Amino acid sequence: MPHLSYDAQALSRARVIAVLIPGALSRGDIFAPVQRWQEAGYGLATYRFPGLDSRPLSPALKIEKAAAEIADLASAHPDTPFRLLGFSTGAPIALSAAHRMRNDVKVAGLSPAVERGGGTETALRTTRLILSAAWRVRSVRLRTVWLEYYRLLLFGMPVLSDQTLSIRAAQIINGRADRIVFPEGGMPKAHMADLRRWRLPKDTAFEKGQIRFFHGLEDPVFSPQQVTHFARRIGGVPVTGYADQGHLMFASHLPVFDDIFDFFEGRPPRKGGGIAL
Repeated sequence: MPHLSYDAQALSRARVIAVLIPGALSRGDIFAPVQRWQEAGYGLATYRFPGLDSRPLSPALKIEKAAAEIADLASAHPDTPFRLLGFSTGAPIALSAAHRMRNDVKVAGLSPAVERGGGTETALRTTRLILSAAWRVRSVRLRTVWLEYYRLLLFGMPVLSDQTLSIRAAQIINGRADRIVFPEGGMPKAHMADLRRWRLPKDTAFEKGQIRFFHGLEDPVFSPQQVTHFARRIGGVPVTGYADQGHLMFASHLPVFDDIFDFFEGRPPRKGGGIAL
């Protein structure tokens, strides 16, 4: 079963092809706001993660294999510009794919995962926050704890003390109740095991203006410091930071998709569209 979902005829007519790559524990529907890009001549293809969007749980995600599949699609459309939008674990896939492609290509990393999944720093922080969530809700039920942790994924630690953010988080969670993916049934391993080993090859080089990261300043998974360090390692990639935003900006800050579209179209950043880190 192919991992990329798209309308072949729509891609053949497209001015630009955008490949949308969700992250661990996320479906392709996180990119619903991007559907309107089709009015601007974009053809859309979506990568499907194991166990989601009608894809079986096995085989597990392999970042380089996913990148190769996207690069193969680009090879079939050699004269069409490609724009790769990767959320979290999807960002490494997008970067690895771009490294293989000869098309005119740009990559937007939304809340990008960093090499080796952030290593011990991210693992310890995530474990601590999940344990704290369990303590707050006085439960060890996975779904109960995960919904409490989900609030932090939306807005970071300020959600625990800011009533406005807390109310907004509850509204988002209620609105996404049937779309939240829980870390159960072998899905975390299938989605994240390969990320813990992933690094870009040392010879990876991107042209200036080809890559941009869009990152919440309160992200509890990958800190702004981790992301800016990674950005420097791959050639000084610009990072746009968003105050009061966590990891799940696809749900908490929809204007980020306008900022990404402007980047893809070569437009200057909008006022109020985040700050340069």
